[in-house]
Amino acid sequence: MQTDRFIARVYEGCPQLDPDVAHQSTLIALDALCEHLPKGQTQDMAAQLPDEIADAVIAGGNRAETTDVPVSLEEFYYKLMFRTELEEADAKMLARSVARTLNHALSEGEAKNTELDLPGELADLLSD
Repeated sequence: MQTDRFIARVYEGCPQLDPDVAHQSTLIALDALCEHLPKGQTQDMAAQLPDEIADAVIAGGNRAETTDVPVSLEEFYYKLMFRTELEEADAKMLARSVARTLNHALSEGEAKNTELDLPGELADLLSD
C-alpha cells in the first residue's frame, strides 16, 4: 500500500477533516501509537509500510515509553488531541481510522503481533 492510499483510507474514516489535516494527523497518530510499542516491533511494522508512514512508525518507536505503566485509551485520545489540535470526537475517529488502516496495511501476523504488544486498552484500537 502506498502512502497516498494509506492516507486516503484514513480520510475515508474521517471525511470531516481537511485532507491536509488528515494527512498530518495520521502521521502524528502513528507516531503517538508507536511510542507504546517495543522498538523491535515498530521496525518490523515499518518494513511493511511505505516510507513516509514507516518514518512516523519508527520515530514513535524511537521514543518508546520505558515504563510498564499502561496508558488508557482516554489518555491516548487526549495525547492525540493535544498533538493534532483536533476536537475530541475527531481525534477518536482519526485514531480508529488510522488503526483500521494500519491493520489493513500490515500482514495478518504482523497486525496480530502489534495488537499483542500494545499495552492495555490501546490494543482495543487494533482489535476493532
